[in-house]
Formats: sequence, C-alpha cells, structure tokens
Amino acid sequence: MVFNNRLVGKCVSIKGQVFAVFLTVLSLLVVSLPSQALEVGGSAHQGTESETQGYTIFIADNFSRRSPFYWSLGLSRYDEVFVEWNNSNLKFPINSAEASLSYRHQFTARNPTMRRFTLEYQLGVAASLTDNKFTWAELNEEKYFSETGDINGFLAISAHYQVSSNVSAIMGVRYFPNMSEFGSMSSVFLGFKFSLDFGPTYYGN
Repeated sequence: MVFNNRLVGKCVSIKGQVFAVFLTVLSLLVVSLPSQALEVGGSAHQGTESETQGYTIFIADNFSRRSPFYWSLGLSRYDEVFVEWNNSNLKFPINSAEASLSYRHQFTARNPTMRRFTLEYQLGVAASLTDNKFTWAELNEEKYFSETGDINGFLAISAHYQVSSNVSAIMGVRYFPNMSEFGSMSSVFLGFKFSLDFGPTYYGN
C-alpha cells in the first residue's frame, strides 16, 4: 500500500513538472515570437453528443509576414463530456491550455468571393487543467478520468471567411484521438477572429 502511494505521488509529480514545462514554453512563445498582425478569437463547440458543448479562446500569429505557417495558443472548456464506467454514464467538464501549429491555404481564384476563403490545417496539443475523479462509494473504489497535466493531441480543419479587413468568420471540425480516459472526442465549431496589426506604419512626405 505504501509502495502504491509512493508510485501515485511520483506520477503526480512528473505530470506536474511536464505541465510546468508546457506553460513555460507557451509563455516564451508569446514573449519571443515577433508579432506583426496578432489574431484574437473565439469559437463555440458542439460535440458529437448533443449535451457536449464548449468554447475556445485563442491568440495566433504567423512566423513571418508572408508565411503560411501559424502558431496558436488558447484555452478551451468542454462541458458534459460523457464516459462509461461500471455500466454507468458519467459526465464531466474538461478545461485545457492549448498550443498548435497550422498551415493556411488561401484561395487565389478570380472570383472575389472565393478569394476571401482560407483553409487551415491544424495540429496541436492540449494540457488538461482539470482533475476529474469519480468515487464509487458502494465498491470503495475511485477512478480518475483526467488529471492536471494530461497531454492530449488533436487535429482540426477549418475554413476562414474574411468578413472585413480585420474580421473573419471561422467554421471547422476538431478531433481528439484520445482525450485522457474519455476516449476519442470530436466537435464542430463556429467562431470569429479579429486581426490586430502591430506592424510599422509608414507615412509619406
């Protein structure tokens, strides 16, 4: 029993260290990467289960002025995430800090409407900020479905439509192959982003 407690404590310590490193990397990215036109946005998510809903807020920027490659940092929350255990359907919330890399392809068709569309292919990781534990009192048993520091990968594809020079609408799908102990999870999302241009302004004579 003492050995098990030590093992659990060691695992928690390792996850805490991994989580601390993750947050440090996020902070360094925000501070060190050059910002030309920082994007700030948010989206609402609808999971495959009707009750599973959530949201994401994020900041993003490309690595250079004309680069199609972008980084993004964000926070997300999903409510009513289902998991089955001991013949019971349980529901939990999941909060995560996210980091991702993406490639954006802008259409170059002659049609002005099509030129407003951009496709984004995204690959990222989400670090859990939530401990989700269920205690089965009758069996004197407990089960963790997620712990702070769990790292889960995700894929996403989205379409961006430029509404104005600084505002774009976003619609896409996101897929987690394995969300901690919850199994796979997918959602569709809809949102907006705003472009804040911090580039130098030049004035004529």
